[in-house]
Amino acid sequence: MDGIPPERVVTDSWPALHGRPVLRRTVAVGLVLCVSVAAALVVRGVNALTVGGTGHETDRDRAERLAGLHPSQHPGVGRYYVPVGAVYAHTSDGAPVAYLHYRLGGGKAPGVGDFLSAYDLPSPGPAAPLPPDLVAALGGDEPAEAPELPEGPPTTPTVLPTDSASASASDSPPPPPSPTPSPTLTEDAPVPAEDADPDADPDAEPTPTPTPDDDPSAITPTPTPTPLPTLTPTWTPTPTPAHARRIYVATIPGGLPGAADIYIRATG
Repeated sequence: MDGIPPERVVTDSWPALHGRPVLRRTVAVGLVLCVSVAAALVVRGVNALTVGGTGHETDRDRAERLAGLHPSQHPGVGRYYVPVGAVYAHTSDGAPVAYLHYRLGGGKAPGVGDFLSAYDLPSPGPAAPLPPDLVAALGGDEPAEAPELPEGPPTTPTVLPTDSASASASDSPPPPPSPTPSPTLTEDAPVPAEDADPDADPDAEPTPTPTPDDDPSAITPTPTPTPLPTLTPTWTPTPTPAHARRIYVATIPGGLPGAADIYIRATG
């Protein structure tokens, strides 16, 4: 029709493609591949910038991170568990507190044993009552008590010296000083020249020196070494710190082997 410009094709921009269909297909496939690779790089870059960031973090992510069960905190596990209930709040003094509830189906599905091994947790201990704030926060059918996982380091005794001011850094006390031998007084000991009387008669008999038998005060006392303080070990137990995380494992009555409800309370 007159007045309507003809439709432009790729060969109009690239005259070299006229009459060469194989080259046209090659160029078209190359353009598609370039666009696909560019789109994949853009998506990968966006994911790399957003992974680990806190801009889009939800309360569930904060609660898992506070409890130490966030997937990013266990990159080598290869699997992770999603809580069916998660509450992130703050206490009256402003400290963060997290409440988590995991439900494990057991049987062919992962059970409580797999959960404990995935997060390197110990086996449950004796039953303990659940904290009231945990029950109030989750607001479900939590039991009154459940076996609690042991947390915290064991009590370690320390040895303290009785006299800390004079205690040595070494475990063994230093050797006592050797006593200085006292000179022995004899009757034939001559009077030193510097102590002799210049007016004395040289032919006169010398005055005998008193012996310990004649004068007890002439005995020179032997110095006695001062005894060192004795280090007496005092066993002082180190107090166990307050639990920052408390985990309870409640077996589901009538459930499959390994089925359990796991309740967690964690504070920052």
